[in-house]
Amino acid sequence: MNKSITLLVFKKELMDIFRDKKTLISSIVIPLVIFPLLFMVMGKSISKTSKSVEDNLKISISDKSNSDMGQFIKDQKGINLIETDSIEEDMKSGKILMSLEIPEGFENLISKEEMVDVIVTYDNSSQQSQMALSKIKGYIDIYSKEVVAKRLELRGIKQELLTPVNLEVKTFEKESEGFSKFMLSLLLPLLLVMYSVSGPIAPATDLGAGEKERGTLEPLLTTKASRMSLLWGKFLAITVMGLVTTIASLVGVMIAMKQSGGLMSNGNASATSFSIEPKAMILIGMVAILTTMVFGALELSISIYARSFKEAQTYLTPLTIITIIPVYATYMLDPKSIENFYFHIPLANSVCLLKELIMGIYNYNHIFITIGWTIAYIVISLLFARFMFSREEVVFRA
Repeated sequence: MNKSITLLVFKKELMDIFRDKKTLISSIVIPLVIFPLLFMVMGKSISKTSKSVEDNLKISISDKSNSDMGQFIKDQKGINLIETDSIEEDMKSGKILMSLEIPEGFENLISKEEMVDVIVTYDNSSQQSQMALSKIKGYIDIYSKEVVAKRLELRGIKQELLTPVNLEVKTFEKESEGFSKFMLSLLLPLLLVMYSVSGPIAPATDLGAGEKERGTLEPLLTTKASRMSLLWGKFLAITVMGLVTTIASLVGVMIAMKQSGGLMSNGNASATSFSIEPKAMILIGMVAILTTMVFGALELSISIYARSFKEAQTYLTPLTIITIIPVYATYMLDPKSIENFYFHIPLANSVCLLKELIMGIYNYNHIFITIGWTIAYIVISLLFARFMFSREEVVFRA
């Protein structure tokens, strides 16, 4: 392999890639914009849903005896009482979020200090209905405590006797920062890995099958450049595009973290002060770049094998679907209790390591295992690409 020729091929392929405006948009503009836009939309959506339930709690209350508890709930802010003839139909259509049935003689049973069954019906497939249930349960708990307090007062018993231990809760992280870290540990690894897999597809398809289709690969092979020089030049160009996409994605994440009213601020008007440490950012970038290199080489191999641009896309689409499996398998793992075997699973190890880094956990054993395996995957992918590019029946496959 001639280094000067490799560099020449690299420059040539990179210039061709950057001449294509569609590539620039998909590799730089979209990753830069998508994270702030996605987090803003999700934050606004969650905030809007929560506020709509709080301000307009559409419920049906069946309370024939006009109990104190029924009145207590009706007096709460945001309660919107809806008359209904069919609870099921009205709940299915969204006319009401839940219904509350208070039995007749409720006050009499409470005065006798008996337990009273109150029936709550809600739609467990509806997020708004679940939020409404949480609100109403909170109001019932408040009312129940008031009843207990009156009973104790009549007996001359201090209420503190029922709560010998006062639980004072302190959070390790600030409330807003803790939520931001949690959401970031869910979304960032997923999106970065998906970008590392999908980012090289466009340039890899163009530099392999695209050149075949345009008829420019055969003349390139007649030059003094060896096949290995051509392969390395193309691979490095794809890697640079992956690096550009990764940097754009990370910048997009940093912008999203500073948004007010977005997902990272939990819908609050002020932006969160949470930020990722520079050391973590460097390691996150390294993992993303190495993962891009793995799939860049693999996708280039598949592209070289394909007869046409369309055929390459047909082969590469299932690859992106297959990679989703290990990514989603680790989606809900707690970063602070990830078992070691996950760091030996392709892609799952990258997701797990990214989760730990976001949380500020630097387990060097996990870092070395993940990076070691990823480098091994790069070597295997490059050997596969070399094998494909050295076969005449593959390169000239028509």
